[in-house]
Amino acid sequence: MPAAKRDEQQKVRAGLSEMEGRLLVLEVVAMTSLALVLDTSGRDDDSTMGRNVLHMIRDAVDNKCTEMGLSDEASTTAQSYAEELLGTAMTALFPSRH
Repeated sequence: MPAAKRDEQQKVRAGLSEMEGRLLVLEVVAMTSLALVLDTSGRDDDSTMGRNVLHMIRDAVDNKCTEMGLSDEASTTAQSYAEELLGTAMTALFPSRH
């Protein structure tokens, strides 16, 4: 394989690795932040705060998909991924309920 093509493939792999690393960090920050918000909303006086946050996240994902003009498939993927993150955060907080 020519050296130029090999160098190009290495750059692509390095770029994908960087994106994977950044995505992992964003997922951890998102789940941790969400868990903290939902955990602190468990008090009786703030019982609806957690539900409001969940609804707000779902609405924001839907709105952003529309705003960006994502295809139906990409929108469905984004919504599924949001539900996965929400479910993971909820399971981490309330393991006996899920």
